[in-house]
Amino acid sequence: MDPSIEEKVAEAAIQIYAEVGWAGFTFDAVAARAGVGKAAIYRRWSTKMEILSSAWKAAQPGFVEVPDTGSIRGDLVALAKALLERLDQPVGIAEVRLLLDTKMFGADATFPDLDATRRRSRTFMRAGIERAIQRGDLPPDARPEMIFDAVRGMIIHNFLLMPSERMDVWRARKDAYAEEVVDLVLAGVRARSAVI
Repeated sequence: MDPSIEEKVAEAAIQIYAEVGWAGFTFDAVAARAGVGKAAIYRRWSTKMEILSSAWKAAQPGFVEVPDTGSIRGDLVALAKALLERLDQPVGIAEVRLLLDTKMFGADATFPDLDATRRRSRTFMRAGIERAIQRGDLPPDARPEMIFDAVRGMIIHNFLLMPSERMDVWRARKDAYAEEVVDLVLAGVRARSAVI
């Protein structure tokens, strides 16, 4: 057996799923993109879900994690920039689609690593906020999930609603946009704390 077939199929599967989602994710499409015969695919995987699950594990995408730069602004800007970079790649789009699909269709059991990754991501978020509170960067009542959801949510929402003809502008402004999002979120957190 040719071990490169698994790599070719995994890469093709992520690309196709990112481009067309579950509806266009077929054995024919994966075989054509990977440049391998359908028989070779059927010998290794019996369902589309098995192909996608295997491809997801091979891609090992995880989630963009929170770095420790020494300041909450630095941490969040680095996180935002990494997320923007990832969204501009097939694996980032596949991740967003997969998160939606597993929620809609209850396919979490097929992707057991997904919930573990979600939990790990939340744990890193809390640790990042706790570091910031200890440094005095954030008020003690700062809520980790809200802060990170605001940053990630704005970035994902902006990316998904960006018109295709403006993607060049979006790419050119990624770093500036990351800083703008973080500054807006941190201003909101600090204003909320001042009012309470």
